Order: sequence, then C-alpha cells, then structure tokens
Amino acid sequence: MANKMVLPVKYPAITSWQWHATLFSILGDDENAKRWIYSNYIQLRCYEIPEYTSGDEILLCDMMPGSSALKECPYLIFSLITRPQIEAYCGDVIAFIVKTIDLGGYVYGAFDEARMICNASVDFKFSHELFIYGYNMEEEVFYVGDFTFKDKYSYTTVKFDDVKRGFDNLTAGEDHVFKDDYKGTRGLYVIQKNVDSRYYEIDTHLIKRTIEEYLTGKDTKSHFRMMRNRFDDTVFGVNVYDSLKARVDKQLHAEEPDFDIRALHIAYDHKVLMYDRLKYLMANEIIPFDQNMLDKYAEVVDDMLTARNLLVRISVTGEIEAGDRIASYLDSAKETEVEILTKVAEAI
Repeated sequence: MANKMVLPVKYPAITSWQWHATLFSILGDDENAKRWIYSNYIQLRCYEIPEYTSGDEILLCDMMPGSSALKECPYLIFSLITRPQIEAYCGDVIAFIVKTIDLGGYVYGAFDEARMICNASVDFKFSHELFIYGYNMEEEVFYVGDFTFKDKYSYTTVKFDDVKRGFDNLTAGEDHVFKDDYKGTRGLYVIQKNVDSRYYEIDTHLIKRTIEEYLTGKDTKSHFRMMRNRFDDTVFGVNVYDSLKARVDKQLHAEEPDFDIRALHIAYDHKVLMYDRLKYLMANEIIPFDQNMLDKYAEVVDDMLTARNLLVRISVTGEIEAGDRIASYLDSAKETEVEILTKVAEAI
C-alpha cells in the first residue's frame, strides 16, 4: 500500500449528472474512447419523476445512454461489489477503497452526503453518488469528484471518517444507485480504465439513425427494453424543448417558485457535446468540413447557455418577468439545431 495514490482524471467536458462527469473524468481525451462517445449521447429524453431525496416532482432530463453508460462503455471495466463482500474482503469500506485504488480501480456509489458534511445528528439523509479516484494516508483523505462540496462539480478531498460515515449511514433501500439497477442491495461500483485496445469503431450508421430519431422525437426506449421498461411517459428528441419550456413556465408561475436548473443544464451539455461531435466528424472526413455549420451550431450552444444562466439569475434576483425570454432562446436553439442536424444526417 502506497502512502498516496491518485489515479488520473481530467475535468469533464460535461458535468450535468454525476454519471456523465465520472465517465468523462476517467476517459478524458482518449482517442479510442472518442469513437464510442461520439457514436452515442445523441438522443435526449425527459420525464417527470419524484426526486429520490425530497419526493418533489422534477423533470429528469438526460442523454442516452444515461447512468447505464458506466456499465455499457467498452472502455471501462465495471464491477459491482456488495456491502457484505466489501466487509468480508477488507473489513471496512475505507480499507476496501484504498485497496481498490491501489489496483487501479475508481470507486463510485451512493453515500449519505448530509452526514459527510455534518457529523451532528440531522433529521434527513442526502443520498448522492460519489466518485473516488485517490487517497492520501498521511492526511487521511480521499480524492473525490462531486457537486456537493463546492458550488459546482469539482475535485476535492474528504476525510476517511466522513466517507465511512456517509457509506455506513445508508440502508439498501436508500441506495438509489443499486436500487435503480434492480439489485436490491447495498454496495459500490469498481471501474477500471480500459483504453489500450481499440474495441469500438466510430459507428456512422448508429449516428445517422439516432440523429433521425432525435429530429423526429421518436420513442427510442424500445431499443433498450431488455434492460429497463419502467416509464411510459418519456419525451424524446427535439420534443424535449417543449417540455423544458413547460417546466420553466411552471417554475416561474408557482406560488412559491422553486428553481431547478438541472434539466436546462443537461440540455446545454447535450449541445456542447453535439458541437464537439460535429468537429470530430469533420476532422475524420465523415462529413465535409463546413465552418458555417459549426458557427451556426455554436449559436445553438450559446442560446442554451443563455437560457440556463438566465434561469440561474432569476432564481437569485426573483426577476420573474425576465423568464419569458427563456422560451425565445429555446425556440431559437430548436429551429437552428433542426436545420443543421437535418443536413448532418443527409451528409452521413
């Protein structure tokens, strides 16, 4: 066991959900991984669901693949370790995480971050995913990636005892990561980077098909029914824009406005990744280089960023009347994006 071990990470290009931030942190700018990344993350979906921490209804918006990408990506080796296994192998969770990192494995799972932040007795739990990529034995800290401990997704450190308390304080029923995977138990994921061999080629057929499905708002969950079939009210593709507008309007006109920017943020990240994909497809001569197309899609990215930032500002200032401008930014982004992606699908 080393005195200090920090596995390589790169600040992720997209940070809207912990599972995306974790995957992109591990894979960074690896050229092999890009072939898989840019063949995926095209379809967008959303549905209303009670938030697992509060029970309040939220609009959960995400790209496809979502949290399952950590298991599906061919450039990650994924293992699921239950709590009884952790205790049997290593005695406690701290020793398990240290040993896992020594063997080149990143650790990911649900922790009660309310108890990690405050050791005092609190009347609520905050189950949230934590990404652990290193340790320092002298300082007794783990190196983690998370949204909770700073104002945005950041790499920071958390004391060993706080991590142990956060892990021990959640029951199997409160472990939303394992529960969502229908495992019915408590545990952690071990993820190893696997980029030395070229397991996946850029899939132009998949890209073309998925862009067409995105543009038509086709219900594409049937492609994945062998894994999950929970939701019947999912909105797909460009139709997500209408759901975003409806959700923002509902927040603006609520008796007690409660602003949640996450749906807008994932939609913005979707555009950031799509812009990078267009540059990648052009650089690899899959579609012709077209600077005008890139410039116009950059406008889509700017519109989504402006809409997201405006909602953030309204949540601080209370200037509800400014919210009407969000719909205009979303309409502009949708119109331009449909025009550009239609051309991209035709060119592939």
